[in-house]
Amino acid sequence: MSFTRVSIRPDFFRDRPLELLSSGEFKATAFLYETGIAGLMIENSRSSMVVLPYMGMQVWFVDFDGRRLSQKSMFDMPQDTTKFGDNYGGFLYHCGLNNVNGPADGEADYPMHDVLPFARYRDACVGVGENERGRYLAVGGTFVYRNSQELHWAYIPELRLYEGATAVEMVATVENRRTHPLEYVWLCHMNWLGVDGSDFVYSCPVDEDHVQVVPTELGDDSPRAVAIREYSNRLVADPTIADTLDSSTQVYDPELCINYRYVADEKGWARAMQVMPDGDACYVAWDTAKAPYALRWFCRTGDEDGVGIALPSTGTCHSTAYQRAHGHFNTLEPGGADTLHWWFGYLDADGAAAMQADIEKTLAEH
Repeated sequence: MSFTRVSIRPDFFRDRPLELLSSGEFKATAFLYETGIAGLMIENSRSSMVVLPYMGMQVWFVDFDGRRLSQKSMFDMPQDTTKFGDNYGGFLYHCGLNNVNGPADGEADYPMHDVLPFARYRDACVGVGENERGRYLAVGGTFVYRNSQELHWAYIPELRLYEGATAVEMVATVENRRTHPLEYVWLCHMNWLGVDGSDFVYSCPVDEDHVQVVPTELGDDSPRAVAIREYSNRLVADPTIADTLDSSTQVYDPELCINYRYVADEKGWARAMQVMPDGDACYVAWDTAKAPYALRWFCRTGDEDGVGIALPSTGTCHSTAYQRAHGHFNTLEPGGADTLHWWFGYLDADGAAAMQADIEKTLAEH
């Protein structure tokens, strides 16, 4: 295994794009959005995406084989803010580690999805590496969180785009740098474009032990509130009605979440796909050892159209207090480290059929 690294500095990002790396089919280009946010475009022969190295290592958009598969939103570029709802147009957000989701009524306030979505990575890099899978272009960095007398941890993500691939490998290391145990929660929020007529195929049994619909309640009796309340009740009775996207019969305005406790294959991996009407699919696969849950998230308002096929997580879509009460925190001993490992990408019809067969095999063996 080898890796050639180029350290990233803020002065690389200017009005005029700056090519930082070019190697075979790989290219990495630094540029600056009009809002002043640094963007790093990475490309291979079939895929392109923009990573925001100083804004949480967010992936702002993804294109595979010329097809834009990230969510539709009101934001045409990232905004200079640390408020989640004021910059919610990206494709991938790292979330956690002290808190996750939003606080419940009566719970101490904390930022939506905590510090990771807007973390500033002082140690960021791009480079070309090679392992048993082949050559890859990687972007990564280290974010260190310190809170006096309480917490000291590091989150170290790396995104790998392989030659000729329409899939991305993600590896994130969580390090406890304190002399006391660390309890952490984590979620990766990946927001795909919803495509009507698509089917969700996923390695999770549909029963009360594995699926929990969380009704959306807006707290009033406006037509919008009544519509999603009534639809939520239908989903509670039959979660499978969410398995085919149909904007004419479903209500996801403003949003709705379903919790899934996945089952894994013999290697410990779970998978979920949105199989589109043409047979192609976008997918998420992840190691369930540290993330046994995944959320399916919908936001289809007309102005926005986003679907979280599967958001790998240590727990559910509830608040931090709920996660703690239900044992959804992971624990790291002093000096310990965990590895979070997942993939996302695009499959042609043959690839989608092969993954569906793997999912059906996993469910049959459960």
